[in-house]
Amino acid sequence: MRAMEGRDQSSRVAVFVDGANLYHAIKSYYKGVLDYSRLLDAAVGDRKLLRATFYIVEKQEADDAQNTPSARSFVYNLNKFGYKVRSKPLQVHETTTPDGERTVSHKGDWDVGIVVDMMRLAAHADAYVLVSGDGDYVEAVEYLQSEKGLRVEVISAAQCTSQALLDVCDRHTDLADIPELFRRPGPPKQAVSSQPSAIG
Repeated sequence: MRAMEGRDQSSRVAVFVDGANLYHAIKSYYKGVLDYSRLLDAAVGDRKLLRATFYIVEKQEADDAQNTPSARSFVYNLNKFGYKVRSKPLQVHETTTPDGERTVSHKGDWDVGIVVDMMRLAAHADAYVLVSGDGDYVEAVEYLQSEKGLRVEVISAAQCTSQALLDVCDRHTDLADIPELFRRPGPPKQAVSSQPSAIG
């Protein structure tokens, strides 16, 4: 996995991980604990890592006493593996319908922030690896390829990846095809508890 076709060992690569998208893909399709260090190794290969950024959305609920320590531990581990972590709180919106029914909606994604960071770093990189299957990135990928000359690769769960994103990226790697990415396969609860508290 470390030596792949189309990869120049002298090229500089930046990695962008959409944490919420990755979390939901793992929760839906995989069992076990994802090895984030292995994920970064697979993304970079033999190239020079310019920067790896992991974007997370954190629940900020007063009644969730366990959230803060586990979130801090998760961020600490990501830093240890070589990721720069960007975090923002999950936004909770409460509304009342005309019938008086209370509805709660959650909003939390980094789509715009990730695209902005991609634009900022474009002059310094030769290739990008986007860890997400979200089709919202398609226009940004096309722009970076045509206007900035960047190679844009995608790593995601094939089962929940936008076809449009698959069509435009220079290379797609299915999470399931990365050797030794998941450790200790076990029941779903084990996998979920190891992931960030994020909802996209």
